[in-house]
Amino acid sequence: MLNKVVRIGIAEDQTLFRHGLIQILNGLDNVKVVLEAENGKEFIDKLEKQKIDIAFLDYKMPVMNGAKTAKLLSELHPSIKILFISMYNEEEFIISAIENGANGYITKDGSVDEIEMAIESLMSTGYYMNDGTSKLLIGNLLSQGKGAANVRSTKTSLSELEILVMKLICQEYSTKEISEMIFRGVRTVEGIRSNILKKTGAKNSNGIVMYAVKKGIVDI
Repeated sequence: MLNKVVRIGIAEDQTLFRHGLIQILNGLDNVKVVLEAENGKEFIDKLEKQKIDIAFLDYKMPVMNGAKTAKLLSELHPSIKILFISMYNEEEFIISAIENGANGYITKDGSVDEIEMAIESLMSTGYYMNDGTSKLLIGNLLSQGKGAANVRSTKTSLSELEILVMKLICQEYSTKEISEMIFRGVRTVEGIRSNILKKTGAKNSNGIVMYAVKKGIVDI
């Protein structure tokens, strides 16, 4: 359950779908759409005056598409979680989204429950991957040596505790849940996560998952 209002921004060129999605999102508890745009450029421009927590991006848009928007968002506003909501469920689109900084990917024929689940997961773990698409695709992505957008090749020296926390992050446990499981304070877990990010070169939890898979720490 969300314990604070999550501010959503939407970039979607199909007016009817965008308005329908806004109505659905505003009907969820502690969720509020505060920004909408017809393309990526308009979306980025509006972010100068409006803060958001999660960006909902369509893939194919005029002026600036979803992939370019995600890449720019990751550079300019790294704290914003990026969720693609697209009509395309082909592997190439999902891989491209992840490579450009996406924290999650769902299709437009998904349920309201999945949208709500994705928001909760993004806010608690930093990423959302459903079993049917993203987890399998990330495994395939890494097996081909891709994924450089979120993970850079580097020699690391992770401690046993850091590896344990990494595995729990990959299992989508929240910071609070991890702190209870390893008998450490929330701030300690946040510090461990910060160390993992630095050592692996990952930008976010999605990057941590991809690093863990690439190094054989976890299997997807």
